[in-house]
Amino acid sequence: MAVHEITVCAYLINNIGRITLEHLGLVKTISNPNPSGSGYMPITSKKQLCMISSGDSRKKADLYINDQGVSIKQKGGSFSYNRLQRKNLYDVYSLLKFRDIEAKLNQIDNEIRRFHLGKLPRRNRPWEKFFSETNFKALLEFLMMKGSPNVGFSSHPASLILEAPAKIYSDQSLKVFTFKEYYETYKNQFKIALRRQWIGQDSRSEHGRALAIAKNTGNSPWVFDDVVGEPRSGWRGDYPPSERKTVYFLMIEKEA
Repeated sequence: MAVHEITVCAYLINNIGRITLEHLGLVKTISNPNPSGSGYMPITSKKQLCMISSGDSRKKADLYINDQGVSIKQKGGSFSYNRLQRKNLYDVYSLLKFRDIEAKLNQIDNEIRRFHLGKLPRRNRPWEKFFSETNFKALLEFLMMKGSPNVGFSSHPASLILEAPAKIYSDQSLKVFTFKEYYETYKNQFKIALRRQWIGQDSRSEHGRALAIAKNTGNSPWVFDDVVGEPRSGWRGDYPPSERKTVYFLMIEKEA
């Protein structure tokens, strides 16, 4: 579980029966989504925090508070969704019943290509560049609250978002939103972040991810044989420079 989520959960556990939150009222119970299916298991002590995993794409609720699924987000700049791949876009757009899907995909493909060629001033792009507000809001709600590209709709959706600073000083520093409230508060801060990594970079994990992305033909419009940019970690000494590639994916970022 991420450090920030552990901090939030520990604070809530320490204050069960005392703290009151918007939309939730007095916090009486905290539970862990069942990783093997539906349902959830009560957490009554900080020792049980190890039961909670934030890396499971099948769930959108990080925990249940008073039997309601809650997604935990850090106050300030953060990523609302990580590593959206080209191969997943058609299925997600179809699931959300978007129209003119091919045109929407071509628009993003062109923006990736322009970024790769150095023709864009920033890698964070306005979401309005790619979506109507109706479509962007539906996509963001699905990715944050309802499901994920490889799984579809989650058996543990989130109905609320709990935002907290990195260090919690008081109950007042915790704020609970509905998705609609969260969106209206931050809609001008959301960006479509174009991100890249490289086959052949020295980081083993990033190199492995880049290889996996490139092997899927659905990602080919975002895979380039020439190298643009350079990884901070440098290049692997045991990988031929001629086989290096640049691969791209998307993040949805909430800027500070």
